[in-house]
Amino acid sequence: MVQAGVDLFRINTSHGTPAEHEAYIRLVRDLARGLERPLGVVLDTQGPKVRVGELREPLEIREGEEVLLGEKGIPLSHVEAVATARPGERVLIDDGRLSLEIVAVEGKALRCRVLRGGIVSSGKGVNFPDTELPIPALTPSDRRTLELAREMEVEYVALSFTKGPEDVREAKDILGERPAIIAKVELGVAVRRMEEIVAAADGAMVARGDLGVEIGPYQVPLIQKRLIEICNSRAKPVIVATQMLESMVNSPIPTRAEVSDVATAVRDGADAVMLSEETAVGRYPVEAVEAMARAAAAAEGGLPIQVPGLSPELVGQVPGACARAAVAVAGDVGAVAIICATISGWTARLVAALRPRIPVLAATPREEVARELSLVWGVVPLLIPATEGTDALTQVSLKAGREAGFVRPGDRVVITAGVPFWTPGTTNLIRVVTV
Repeated sequence: MVQAGVDLFRINTSHGTPAEHEAYIRLVRDLARGLERPLGVVLDTQGPKVRVGELREPLEIREGEEVLLGEKGIPLSHVEAVATARPGERVLIDDGRLSLEIVAVEGKALRCRVLRGGIVSSGKGVNFPDTELPIPALTPSDRRTLELAREMEVEYVALSFTKGPEDVREAKDILGERPAIIAKVELGVAVRRMEEIVAAADGAMVARGDLGVEIGPYQVPLIQKRLIEICNSRAKPVIVATQMLESMVNSPIPTRAEVSDVATAVRDGADAVMLSEETAVGRYPVEAVEAMARAAAAAEGGLPIQVPGLSPELVGQVPGACARAAVAVAGDVGAVAIICATISGWTARLVAALRPRIPVLAATPREEVARELSLVWGVVPLLIPATEGTDALTQVSLKAGREAGFVRPGDRVVITAGVPFWTPGTTNLIRVVTV
């Protein structure tokens, strides 16, 4: 899958044990060392997601019949949902494939009428779109996941069911400076607070599965586009996820609509597009990655990607102004690449947010920054020694670019850096070099 195009692996902690999650992280690290390329890890928290509990075997429910959810019925992972739900409210199972209406609250169970039937199996998601559940954003299980993420030094934590910036800040209190936090937008309340959430987080994810159940599928494309715009303007990575190539769970080729969906996300300005069940349980995981990569490359091969540009706040700061200037100069002089010498990755993210039509080579001495930048659109991380002096830095950066196959003799390259060197947020230098 890596050879087919994977840059990061998402590990969903809703499934498996902490020991298994740790083993997966180590597997990715070993793979990265063996292939000598940075590979990131996104550890996805389970969140306060209500799920179907353990069933002896899958259960079929039919339209018109009544079933019990909770005690002595179909088990639920969070019994708090029973105490809050009221008759007349809807219950949706398995991303809305099954629909029920609450008829009565009976002790610790909900008696429901089946509106749209199907097969209920263990672990499937249960949504209460009409109910505000009294469940904190960070469950005890999530706190253990955050501790694991910090101990294993993963690049990103995907924070499930984020309601507002306060949830992000609470997670940051546990994590510290790293890992970075990707806020998942999948609740109606999160849609109303997207700008606040992105401001507090390090990036965002359009989690279209639960979001579509929460607000209905017809509004999801608009929310996706708006969230991408918000993240682009703030130079924060944004992921589009769920059902992108769903037919490839059982088919070796995607549908034309799915290819169009991937292309639309890329053209809108997404940094990453994500596969889930296609690679987790699908029959054609490698083919799915290949199809995703080909669809993304085709989308990028046409007209320039139109993005909103950096926010006025970022443009008014020296690094943001230098990023804009670097992209403009690169276009004027016909540069083949923009090399960003960076200690934190910030300059590379600023340049990438402008979607230049040439590669952004992030030259950094820090392996963790190289892995983080594997999420960012158009960025190729290059590990270099922490050299002092403009000339020396230029030479080691060009050498890394040549070895990676992006720079050849006679090419022009634009280089950005900061003086004093290797100090975060000090980008103040632009240089044009002919190799």
